[in-house]
Amino acid sequence: MTIELKYSTWDDFPYVKTISSRGLNTFVTVDDPIYIAHKNIFPPDRNIMAMDGDQVVGNALSYPMVMNIPGATSKIAAVASVSVQATHRRKGLNRKMMKFQLENIHEREEPLAVLQATESIIYGRYGYGMASFNDTLEIERSHSKFAEPFEPSGQLSFIERNEAKNIFPKIYSRAILGRNGMIERTQEWWEARFDLPSWDNRIETGIWNVKYTKDTELLGYVRFRIDDSTLHVIELMSTNLESYKSLWQFCLQMDLTKNIKAYQRPTDEDLKWILADPRRLNAKSKDQNWVRLVNVQEALTNRKYGIDGSINIKVVDDFLDWNNNTYSISSENGESECIKTTEDPDIILNVRDLGATYLGGINFSVLQKAGRVEEISHNVISQANLMFSTDRAPWGNDLW
Repeated sequence: MTIELKYSTWDDFPYVKTISSRGLNTFVTVDDPIYIAHKNIFPPDRNIMAMDGDQVVGNALSYPMVMNIPGATSKIAAVASVSVQATHRRKGLNRKMMKFQLENIHEREEPLAVLQATESIIYGRYGYGMASFNDTLEIERSHSKFAEPFEPSGQLSFIERNEAKNIFPKIYSRAILGRNGMIERTQEWWEARFDLPSWDNRIETGIWNVKYTKDTELLGYVRFRIDDSTLHVIELMSTNLESYKSLWQFCLQMDLTKNIKAYQRPTDEDLKWILADPRRLNAKSKDQNWVRLVNVQEALTNRKYGIDGSINIKVVDDFLDWNNNTYSISSENGESECIKTTEDPDIILNVRDLGATYLGGINFSVLQKAGRVEEISHNVISQANLMFSTDRAPWGNDLW
């Protein structure tokens, strides 16, 4: 079997969706909202097709994006639609595509690749580390009262889709400031979110948009739908505590509902500390963003660190040989630097585990206890924890 890898053209999009849907055991037609929404953001020059003769048997694409990282932002390749047709699995094809794709991402000078794994067993072998988690929240309306009386001083208003498309991006860009793992949405990405806004691939029908304002200032929004007696929070974004509490109270006390369910929420959700009966808020956690350092030196230089100091980290990368080095990371007065060094390492770890720590959601002590990090210098793990620490858990509420 001879497999050729090539980049797509616009005309290849139907084949791309066919291969992707087969990989997920689903069926997508040209009239499906999923098909239409994805076509509008499809980057053919970043889509890799695996060809067995004239047959498409595998696929992997990436979107160019900008993501919040500790103290900065970074270009990323958002990897998606990785699939091998069932007739060609267990033959090394996925590994071949991943290698080809990561080399291309490196050539594009994007230091990070980020994906959301359909199966968690697969992508660690290619250097991706499990870097952030999201919660699905659920609570009964009868147990959702706040601990303290709260009366909004602003205004909640239902708005139509066109107004929401105009003002929600402005609110979102302010709401995500300082939250690692969140992406800057382009206009095309916003269009896709409105064409396919919900996390279970439900279409726009039945989705409501509500904004929160105070003295004409836009402070927050929520998108939701109601099925039977359950209110489903699709997205709730706020720029301050008042708008946050106002929007949540609006959802939690909706008449004629019994349950409220919210998707893709951060693991350190503030709501837990606002409710009178927080135990009633059920949270189911799932891995979200898997981070792959494509260029270790650039990625470690780009982010900021929690304390001043320096540390030498030896990175083992079995997939991208150019990353196999010892790096000296230093931080002073908010400025960071990462250089290759011949000095002895303080820590040795695999690139996938460095990816897990990169956004600040996983500390080195956890990985050390799991046998995934080797501490060479005494007590340096504690220093690494402090250097890589962040104020809030990373959050990524976009799917790609």
